This record gives sequence, structure tokens and C-alpha cells, in this order.
Amino acid sequence: MSRSVNRVILVGNAGSDPDVRETPSGHTVAHLSLATDRRFQQNGQEQRKTEWHRLTFWAGAARTIEMWARKGTRMYVEGRIEYGSYDRDGVTIPTTDVVVQEFVFLDPKPNGELAEPGVELETSDLLD
Repeated sequence: MSRSVNRVILVGNAGSDPDVRETPSGHTVAHLSLATDRRFQQNGQEQRKTEWHRLTFWAGAARTIEMWARKGTRMYVEGRIEYGSYDRDGVTIPTTDVVVQEFVFLDPKPNGELAEPGVELETSDLLD
């Protein structure tokens, strides 16, 4: 039997405050952009490219993100990639989201400890 894997791991900084909403069915969902940087050499010069990732958090994870994440917050996230689309003015716009299944805040407190012990959620914890 063959097996497939859809897993992504990112470490970066929040590019915005979280956008938290309730779905029509009453579930909490939060979206947050995460910036990751890549450094490389081009023509003998060091270059830097920032990639932006759209993160989606559900239920308890969304409420935690709403309370603790702000623009600039450093985070480790694990999740799966989901592709979708929406229509705007008759044009289909493709989307790519990382549906976060586990995450840890990496920002230190002034005394050097992690801001929170970290949040690691299993998929079952993400459901209301």
C-alpha cells in the first residue's frame, strides 16, 4: 500500500495581527500571514527573499492565536497545505493555505524564557 504525506514546517514572523471570525456554523477560524526569509548568493552578492504564507487556525488554536499573536510574533508552525479558490468579479482567484495543526510561540520574555510554554495541539484539539 502506498502512503502520501502533506506536511509543512515553517519558522517565521507574523506579518499581521490575526484576523479572527466565526463561520456561519459557529466555528472560530483565524488567519495570519507568516513571513519566512531565504538568503542566497547571486552574482557574488548575498540576496534575501521574503516568502509570505497564509496560515489558518481553527477552534481552540484560533482563540489562542487571537489572544497571543501580534504582528512580528516569532512562531514555529506545522500543518498541511490546502489549495482552494474564490471568485472576485467573475475571476477565479487561487489560494494556498497552511492549515496549522501544531504551533509554538518562540518570542522570549525579558528574562530569556519563552513567552508561553508553547502550544502544541493535536488535530482533535482543533475541533470545538
